[in-house]
Amino acid sequence: MSPSPSLLFTGTSKHSSPYEMADGTVPADAMSADGSMTMEAYQKIREAKAQNAVVLQVAGDSQPVRLLPLPAGEKSVFVSELLSQTGVLKKLGKVEATLYRPAPESITGVRMDIKFDDSGKIDPASDYGLRPGDRVQVRKQSTSAIQSFVKMAMRR
Repeated sequence: MSPSPSLLFTGTSKHSSPYEMADGTVPADAMSADGSMTMEAYQKIREAKAQNAVVLQVAGDSQPVRLLPLPAGEKSVFVSELLSQTGVLKKLGKVEATLYRPAPESITGVRMDIKFDDSGKIDPASDYGLRPGDRVQVRKQSTSAIQSFVKMAMRR
């Protein structure tokens, strides 16, 4: 006899999280700030590995976790192509992004930061080629005007 789901997570639905942050907020369904993932994201990663695809997670999107197929054959797809072809950059403007590559020693994957220049283009050194099972997390950039000004002044 297994316990009722309502006993384990009272007051939760399929799309709400049973967890609560220290400040009382509930984490997003698709991703959290520390790169951890939900069961939905984990299942999508397993599907992506099996189907020659990648997982795109967009914070605040109506469809926060998407499975996107990679082209068959030897053609490489890079993070910049993924973000532009899916319309994420056009919709969100400046973004922050992280690639998580599957690894046997890590459930969440190896974190690979994606760096952007001031114009919002991906730095070629971090425009990684995508592999089956990769997970790309994207969120709107949260830099204030003052932070941008300080960053610009530091580069001079």
